[in-house]
Amino acid sequence: MKKRFSLKTVIALMLAASALTCLLMLVLAARQLGFGTELFTGIRTYIALRRDIDEVFIGDYDGKNVSEAALAAAVEALDDRWSYYLTPEEYADYLDASLNQYSGLGINVSKHEDGGLAVLDVFAGSSAEKAGIVTGDIITVIDGTALTADMTLSEATALIDRELGQTVRLTLLGADGMTRETDVEFAIVETNPVSYALIDGDIGYIQIENFEAGAAEGFNDAVDTLLDDGAKSFIYDVRNNRGGRVSELKLILDRLLPECEIFISVEKTGEEDVSYSDADEFTSPSVVLVNNYSFSAAEYFAAVLQEYDYATIAGQATTGKSRSQITLTLPDGGALHISSGEYLTPNRVSLTEQGGIMPDVLTEMSEEDTAALYRGVLEKEDDVQLGEAIEILKTT
Repeated sequence: MKKRFSLKTVIALMLAASALTCLLMLVLAARQLGFGTELFTGIRTYIALRRDIDEVFIGDYDGKNVSEAALAAAVEALDDRWSYYLTPEEYADYLDASLNQYSGLGINVSKHEDGGLAVLDVFAGSSAEKAGIVTGDIITVIDGTALTADMTLSEATALIDRELGQTVRLTLLGADGMTRETDVEFAIVETNPVSYALIDGDIGYIQIENFEAGAAEGFNDAVDTLLDDGAKSFIYDVRNNRGGRVSELKLILDRLLPECEIFISVEKTGEEDVSYSDADEFTSPSVVLVNNYSFSAAEYFAAVLQEYDYATIAGQATTGKSRSQITLTLPDGGALHISSGEYLTPNRVSLTEQGGIMPDVLTEMSEEDTAALYRGVLEKEDDVQLGEAIEILKTT
C-alpha cells in the first residue's frame, strides 16, 4: 500500500527544507565573512559607515568612488609599495599592458610649445600609420577643438579618447608646413617591447622595454637578426624597464646562459622553487645598461648576468625589489595586485635588502638627459651611458 501525505504535510516539509537551506547558507556566509573575527567586525563597520553616509550626509556623492577609495586605502595600509587596488577601468588597462597592447591611435606624443601635440613615434600597423600620420607631425585640432598652449598634456590627449571602433578627426601640421585633416580609428594597438639596431660597426644594441608578453620572442628575433648582420658583441638596455612576467624573463636568461639556476622564488612558507636553464648557451661580450628606474625582472636580469660574470653592468644603481605579486579579480570588476612571494638571485641575495644592483661601471646622467631618455627622445650620440657601454666593449 502506498503511503499518502496530506498537502499540509508536504508544505510543512518544504518549508522545513527551505529553512534548513537558509540556515546553512547563513552559516556558510558567516564563515566566509569570518564571523566573530576582526574581519567580520570591519565589514559590519564599513556597512554601517556607508549606511550613515547615505542617511545623514547632506551633499551628493558617488557611492562607487567611495567604495573604490576605501578599497585603495585598505591595500595602501599594508605599507607595501608593490601592492595596490585597481579599479575596473585600471584593471582593463593593466591587462592590455601585460599583453603589450593598449587602446588608442598608435602614437606617442608630447606637448608642443605652440600648444599642439607633437608626434614622437608612430607604431607599425597602427590606425595612425594607416591614416598617414608620421613622426614630426603636429596635431593642432581634435574633433574641432583647437589645442592651446595653456592645455596640459593630459587635457589634450583626453580629447582623443573614444570607444573601440570609433574615429577621431585630427588636423595635422606637417613638417612641410602644410595642414591636412584625417580620420583615425580608436583601436587595439599591438606593441613590440623589444627594439634593436647594429651600432658602431659590429655592436648589437637591444632595448627591452618590459618583460611582458612577447618579450622573449622579440629578444630572440633581435639576437638572431643582429648576428646575421655581423654583431660581435651586445648591449642589453633595460633602463626604465619596470619588469613583467617571470616566464618571459626565464626564457631570455635560458637563451643566454648554460645549465644553471636562473630563478629562485620563495613562497610564504619559506619553501624555494628553483628554475634552471638548459645546456645551450649564447656567449658574446656583453654589457647590461640599468638605471634608477630598472626594477623587478629588469634588475633581476642584470643581477643574474652579473653573478655569473656573463656581462658587465653599467649605468646607475637599480631600485631594489625582491617581492613577486599576483593579481586577483574582485567582485566589482577591479583587482587586487598584491605581494605574495619573494625571489632571490642564484647567490641567494635579496635585491631589496641589498638595495638594488650597483653597476660595475657607474655612469651618472643629467636630469635633463634622464627625462629625455624616459620620453624616448634622447639621441644615441647624447647618451653618455650608452657611450660608456660602447667603450667597455671596445676594450674587452
